[in-house]
This record gives sequence, C-alpha cells and structure tokens, in this order.
Amino acid sequence: MIGGDLNHGIYALMLSLVAGTPLLLASLCCTPMRKIAAQALPLAAISALLASFLVPSYVLVEVPWFFMSGRMGLDDTGRIFLCVSAFIWLLAALSGRNQVDNDPENNRFNGFFLAAMAGNFGLILAQDMLGYYLFFALMSFSAYGLVVHKGTEEAHRAGRSYLVFVMIGEVALFLALVILADSANGLLLEDLIGVTIHPFVLVLLFIGFGIKIGALPFHVWMPTSYQAVPAPAAAALAGAMVNAGLLGWLRFIPLGEVVSPAGSLLFIVAGGLAALYGVIIGLNRKRAGTILAYSSISQMGIMTVIFGLGLTGLDAGDHAAFILILYAVHHSLAKSSLFLGYGVLANRKGPLSKWHIAGLLLPSLSLAGMPLTSGAVSKVGFKELTNFVGEPWLVLSGFFLPITAVGTTLLVLHFIRVVRHCEGSEKTGSTSGPGAWIASLLAVSLAIWLWPAVQIHVDYSIAAAKLWQSLWPIVTGGLLFWAWRRCVRRREIEARPFVRDINTIQGHCSGFDWWKKLHQVIGGIEEELKEHEVERRNNLVPYKSFSWFLRQEMKSIYSFNGVASTVKVLISGLSGSGYAGIDFFLRKTEKIMGRWTVVGLSYVLLCILFFFFLG
Repeated sequence: MIGGDLNHGIYALMLSLVAGTPLLLASLCCTPMRKIAAQALPLAAISALLASFLVPSYVLVEVPWFFMSGRMGLDDTGRIFLCVSAFIWLLAALSGRNQVDNDPENNRFNGFFLAAMAGNFGLILAQDMLGYYLFFALMSFSAYGLVVHKGTEEAHRAGRSYLVFVMIGEVALFLALVILADSANGLLLEDLIGVTIHPFVLVLLFIGFGIKIGALPFHVWMPTSYQAVPAPAAAALAGAMVNAGLLGWLRFIPLGEVVSPAGSLLFIVAGGLAALYGVIIGLNRKRAGTILAYSSISQMGIMTVIFGLGLTGLDAGDHAAFILILYAVHHSLAKSSLFLGYGVLANRKGPLSKWHIAGLLLPSLSLAGMPLTSGAVSKVGFKELTNFVGEPWLVLSGFFLPITAVGTTLLVLHFIRVVRHCEGSEKTGSTSGPGAWIASLLAVSLAIWLWPAVQIHVDYSIAAAKLWQSLWPIVTGGLLFWAWRRCVRRREIEARPFVRDINTIQGHCSGFDWWKKLHQVIGGIEEELKEHEVERRNNLVPYKSFSWFLRQEMKSIYSFNGVASTVKVLISGLSGSGYAGIDFFLRKTEKIMGRWTVVGLSYVLLCILFFFFLG
C-alpha cells in the first residue's frame, strides 16, 4: 500500500511538472538566473514528453487552492496531444535556444516562449472548464510576445491583428463556457456528458476555437503572424498551439456524445471553403511563412470537415474522433518540420543542394498525401469515415479529397520554389544547426509506422488500389505546377521592355539613333541570355538560343498586327485581370476583417450577448 501511494505521488509530481517546469523557467527569465533558464529551455518540454509515456490514465491531481479548484489528468486523447506537442516544443526549444543568442531581447523571447509552452501543456492536462480556459488564455496572450518579437512595423501590425482576434475568441469562449457550466451544474469536463448543446453555444465554440485554427472568416491573423514570428516559434505555433482549437472542440463538443445536423453543416461547409480558399490564395503569395500559413488554413479546413462529419451521428462521432486525432498528428509533425527547415535554409549561403530539396519534399508531399507517408494514411482514414457516414457526404472522398490533394501539391511545390529562390532575402534570424530539423524529418518518416493504433489504416493504405488513388493527385498537381510556372515564365519573357525604346523613337530619330537603339536591344538580349544560362544550369528552364530571343523581340514588335495575336492578347489579359480581380477582392476582404472598427464592433456585440445571457 505504501509502495502504491509512493508511485501515485511520483506520478502526481510528474504531472504537476508538465506545466510547472516551463512556468518556473519563465519566472527565472525575470531574475539574474535568466541565462540558466535560456540554457534549460529544452528541459521544459522533456518533462511533458516523459509524462506522456509514463503517467497512467488513473492519476489525477486535484488543486483545491486554485481559483474555484482545478483538476489535471491524462486521458487517451490528451496523451496523444501531449506527446506530439511536447516533441514539437522540444525541437522548437533546441532550435530557439541558439536562435536569439545575439539578440538583445533574447530574455524576452525565452519568457514568452516558456509561458506559451506552459499554457499549451496545461490546457491538454486540464480536466475542468475553468482550467482549460485559463491555460488557453495564457498560451494565446503569451504567443503575442512571440509575434511582435522582431520589433518591426510588420511584426507590430501582425501582433495587433493577432491580439484583436484573440480577444474576440476569448469572449466567445468564455460566454460559451458560462452557459455550458450552468447547463451541466458543474465545472468538470465529465459533467458535460449527456448535456444538450444549444446551437448558439455551438456557434460560440466554433468561433472561440475556430480562431485558433484559422477557420474562415477568422483566419486573417494567421498569414501575417506566421510570417512575423521567428522560425522556431512558428514551428511551435503551427505544429502545437494550433491543435488547442481542435482539442477544445473534442473536449467541449464530445464526438460520440453530441449529434447536431445543423452544426454538422456549419463545420463541413466552413471547413470545405477553408480547404479550397487556403490553396487558391496561397498560390498567389511570395513569402514562405505566408504560404505555409495558407497551407495550415487549408489543412485545418479538412480537419474541420472531419469534425463536422462526426456530428452526423453517435457512431460516426466515435469514428471521426480518432481520424481527427490521426490527421492532427500528421499535420503537426509535417508543418513543424517545414518551418524548422525553412528557418535553417532561409539564411543559407549558396543554392539548395539535393539533400535540402529532399528534406523539404518529404514533409511537403506528406501533407499532399503521397503514398507511403502519414498523409496517405490520414486520407485513407478520411475515406473510410465518409464511407461509414454514407450519402450525401460520400462525395467528399471521391471529389473533395482529390481536389484538395492536387491543390496542396501545387501549394507545397510553390513553397519550395520560394525557399529555393529567396537567397537569404527571408531573414528569420535563425542561426541554429539542422539537428532539430533532421529529428523532425525522422518523426515525419517513422511516427506513423510506429503507432500501433493505426496499423489497420497503414495496411489498408499500401494496397495497390489505394497507392494509385493516393498517387494520381500528386502527379496531377506536379504537372499543373510545371505548366503554371512555364506559362508564368513565358509571359515574363514576352513582357520584356527592350523593344519599347525602339517604338518610342519611330519617326523622329536619325539613323545614328536607330543604330544605337539596335545595339541597346542586342545588349538587352545578351543580358537575357546570361540570366537564362544561370537558370538553365540550375535546371529551371530549357535551353534557348540567341536567335530565339531575337525572334521573341521581333514578335513583340508586331504583336498587334494579326487577328490571332490580338485574340491571344485579349484572352490572356482577361484571364489575368480576372484572377487579379478575385485576388484583389479577397485581399480587400481580409484587410476589412482586420480593421479595428470591424473587430471592435464584433467584440462589443459578443459582450452584449454575454450580458444578455447572464441576465
């Protein structure tokens, strides 16, 4: 009996250290011992990683002195989220420990980093509503310090956008939890079993946690924030903290306990739009962090669809919960690996080697669903879920899933191209070595094969028919990307400005001037040849001769003389202006969503609803 009490006490201590260790180190950042805290940064995540493997599910820690008491514990869902989150925080800490060595504000970075880590771990362990809310708020507001860390105007702009959306989410979440606590007559999560969730509460929970995952139309903060934060913090933000929204839905809208046809439609429609929207807008962005943000919006949209399918029935909910967790693990490992790789490569010297490209391709193609990757296994689980739910949602596996796979392939190849051509222009401030990135690549490659619970899905994904179903969207996306880049390159070549100098002097210049202008054109073509030779050596474009460039210049001079060429220009212009118009409209919409007046009115409206329901 004494031995049992001793073991229980050790487990309880380990559970307390999960959030306690980063909180303690964060407090040391405010003392002369801040250098010790900086060197011990990875230790804060190791305690959580050990607890996820060693602490049994029956161990609960009661905290009576905490505000309105509190309870912490690990169930099966929390254990998976804690393991993945702790691993990602560990890699981010190893990368971030050296990331700000030469930064005069490294102590501030460490403090916010550790506080956000403590909030993330604490909300996973929380078994009561108030504890989840407080740790969720700690993580959210601490992440603001990471967003504005660089101190640039862009960072402060991103921080303002992030903060106002966090405030809206906090008010919506608090209002929903007050109503749920009143309906359940208690603050424990287990009290929610059997409680009927009002549609208004469902909408509030969608907003409160949807802001964290970048659900439409609350995604505006995500692209600017992902670009502004240092790369190690971005890995934690995109790989670990974003899952707090998914876990919140699983905690407060427990799948298998709640059935809501209207709520299911809300989640499926919003998720489907986000999955397509993230790809379309991301393809028009030219900064690596922003592209990855829109990739996250798209991927989290797919997970929102999965959650919506789980609300269609009790049995569907049980099945969807596991598929959602599987998809979250797959996305977290792959996306954090991409951010860590981007941080290592953005400040490189010289072109990317084949090993660098391979390191980026592995998690990228995993996100797209390449066969023999975790993405393929996750998509097989999605298809099985739609087969289980049946009509009318069966079409999602036959149409929606391949479309998103093709779009994701386009988007990740676009990301690799941007990283490949940045040549140090994207300054992330990272000076860390590739060790954390290599560890993340190993996790992306091996984690799914070492997870016993998904072996059935793994075996199903390597069947010959499933291999082809996973492969053809990747091939299609690759071919579309090649065609897209070829068209863009051709339009850039056709828009060269050299012949305009000749057209502007027609009829009012001497022969000498004409001769001089001809030399200018030839000189311009020679410069084009030099640039073309560099691109050809990097295997970017096929070989083109001097005569080819000269013919292109002559064609551009007479481009409006023929009916066929006129029609071609009109079609090209209409298509280009149409896409530009759509992009301008979406940019304008996102800008309006980020204005203080819009978010301020939304905040006031939520406060009014809060007092209305309290009354």
